[in-house]
Amino acid sequence: INLLFLLAGKMPLLDAFCIMFGTAGTGGFGIKNSSLADYSTYLQTVTTIFMALFGINFSIYFLLVSKQWKEALKDEELRLYIGIMLSAIALCALPLIINGSMGILNAIHHSAFTVSSIMTTTGYATVDFDQWTQFAKTVLLVIMIFGAMAGSTGGGIKTSRIIIVIKSIKAQIYKLLHPRSVKYVTM
Repeated sequence: INLLFLLAGKMPLLDAFCIMFGTAGTGGFGIKNSSLADYSTYLQTVTTIFMALFGINFSIYFLLVSKQWKEALKDEELRLYIGIMLSAIALCALPLIINGSMGILNAIHHSAFTVSSIMTTTGYATVDFDQWTQFAKTVLLVIMIFGAMAGSTGGGIKTSRIIIVIKSIKAQIYKLLHPRSVKYVTM
C-alpha cells in the first residue's frame, strides 16, 4: 500500500521501492543526500504515516484484521505510543511556531515527520533539526531512547518496557508505604 501511495505522488519507481523498504524496515535507506527534503509535502506525509504505522506492534494489526477493534484500542502500549508521539509533535512544533521560523502547518508537518522518523529509528529527515531549539532536540533525544512499540520494526527501549518500569516504580513506592502488601505488575 505504501508503494501505491508513493507512486500516486509521482515518485519515480526506484525511489518509491527504496523509500518503501527503508520505511518498512525502519532502517531509513535514503537514496538522496537530502533524504526526503527534496520530495513533495504529500510524499513526506505518506512517509510520516507509514513510519508511524511500522512503529506499532504487529499484534495490534492482527487484532484489527480479526475485527477485535475494542481490544486493539484498549492496548495500553498503543495508547502510550500514540500519546508520546502526539505530545512530542506538539512540543517540537511549538517552539518553531513561537520563534517564527515556520508557519503553523509547516511546523506541524516537519515536527510530525521528524518525530515519526526519530521515534521509529528510521532516520529520514526533511529539515535540519539541529537548527531547532535545545528543548526540541531534548524531546527528540528522549523519544529516540523510548523508541517504538515492542513487536514492531522500530528500535529503542520500546514503549512496553517504559510501561513496565513505571508500573514497577509505582509498585515499589506502594510497597514502601504498605510493607506487608503484595503488589503485582501486569501488562
